[in-house]
Amino acid sequence: MTLQISITPETETRLRVLAESAGKDVSTFVSQLVEQAAAKPALDELLAPLRRQFAESGTTDEELVEQITTAQRAYRAEQHKKTA
Repeated sequence: MTLQISITPETETRLRVLAESAGKDVSTFVSQLVEQAAAKPALDELLAPLRRQFAESGTTDEELVEQITTAQRAYRAEQHKKTA
């Protein structure tokens, strides 16, 4: 597939610099960037198992916030001990 896109002159310059530093022509470099981006799973796909696990756990939002807050406090206390 061939695409035609509009980009700013600044972006074009940056892409040329990046492509050159990678030892590639701009078309190849941009094609590879697009391929890599398209191959990455969407955020919803990544979070689906975690969301499902949370829903199945029966934990409320409030309980989760409390667990996170407790963990943050414990972590910060531990970090404070290391620097003291």
